[in-house]
Amino acid sequence: MEDLLPEQQFEEKQRRMPPAKFEDSEEVKATTNSIKIAEELVGNKMASPSDPVQVKKYTPTAMYHLHTADEEDEDTKETRRSVKTVEQNLKTRFWINAKEKKDYDTKVMEGKISDNELEFKEGKDEDIGSDQAVVAADEATAKVAAEAKAEAKLAESKMSEDEKKAAEVTAVSKDQAEQADSTLPPELAGDLPPELAGPALAQRKTFNIRI
Repeated sequence: MEDLLPEQQFEEKQRRMPPAKFEDSEEVKATTNSIKIAEELVGNKMASPSDPVQVKKYTPTAMYHLHTADEEDEDTKETRRSVKTVEQNLKTRFWINAKEKKDYDTKVMEGKISDNELEFKEGKDEDIGSDQAVVAADEATAKVAAEAKAEAKLAESKMSEDEKKAAEVTAVSKDQAEQADSTLPPELAGDLPPELAGPALAQRKTFNIRI
């Protein structure tokens, strides 16, 4: 060992170490013993969860879709409003489980819950436990989108028929350009004007077919 460098000494020590001996904990020993006793009582071996024969006995787990507020129908909304009315009258909240209440209490401590909600004065369609910063950001985004849509509609109402047709052609060219950008090589994507993007895409598709 004295003839080796420090790095070599460390590596040699690792090689000379005896293999580690692992023993089951008391919990594992107790479980193993229980399985052994059960197998002796029933006269059969416990099947492995990965056994193909056992796997076939279990049907696939159902997948449930969690609906958003935009997907709710009127019956669901009315049920939620009824629950909210009772909560506001009793000045208490109904929780699905302890985790939901714990998460809500955490948001309260962090100051993320509005004063109206804390005083049971929130609107009938407001979701409980919403982060006010996220709500404000969503409302600002929706407001900007609504204003842009209104401006576009107003501008369209002032356009002549020829201007409307020209706008439609521009929109089609823009769609073709976006499609071309996703298909053309990276070095060409985005470099072509809209009027050339469509023909370039068509040529590329033809070229691929010929290959």
